[in-house]
Amino acid sequence: MTTEDAVTAQLWRLIVDGALPPGAKLTVAALAARLGAGATPVRAALKLLEGEGLVEAHPYRGAWVRVLAAEDIRNLYRLRAAVLGLLIPDVVRHVSNAELDALDALEARFEAAARAGDGPGAMAVNQDFHRTLFAAARNPDAAAVMERSWALVEALRLRLGFGPGRLARSVESHRALLAALRGRDADAGTALAVASSNAAMADLLERAAADAPPARRPREFPVAFSRDPRHSTPRKRPA
Repeated sequence: MTTEDAVTAQLWRLIVDGALPPGAKLTVAALAARLGAGATPVRAALKLLEGEGLVEAHPYRGAWVRVLAAEDIRNLYRLRAAVLGLLIPDVVRHVSNAELDALDALEARFEAAARAGDGPGAMAVNQDFHRTLFAAARNPDAAAVMERSWALVEALRLRLGFGPGRLARSVESHRALLAALRGRDADAGTALAVASSNAAMADLLERAAADAPPARRPREFPVAFSRDPRHSTPRKRPA
């Protein structure tokens, strides 16, 4: 692993784990000191993570951890649903029995983490499950799109968590998807995968809305009425 790779991995983890929260300013000097690295690999890492959507950068304004609005989350999941429509039929076409057995084993680990209420653990196994699933499609370009978006999803989930019953519903979705794959049913498998993705989006949007700060009330200005009867309309008192 090169120094650039190591710095990128460290910075990626700081962002995904929330140590560098959304909106945090990212300066080369501060990151170099924090990571014990030179300026050159830090700049390269920031550029790579900008490409992954975790960092925003603008000339003369610097860089910061990307803040995802509700519309960003919707767009992200719309993209994931579209790519699932390409991947799952390919999985059905190419997946081997050995790969299905590997998915079954990962699903068992996911269920154990879900029963234990271990959100981060369930997320880690879930990522392994989907990496194995998408690899079976033999479509690395489409799988790379899903991998790129995973970091954004993971960062949000680690910060916001899961809604009530979400992990249990994910278990049910995984079981149904595996049954469709073993039955070589591309239509059912695609519909199940897209529905699960849409449910994850809805849950994440709900969690994000609950986490958002309350909207600030507009400032109210007192209204003074003139004592002159010739003026029948109120006038605002200067602030």
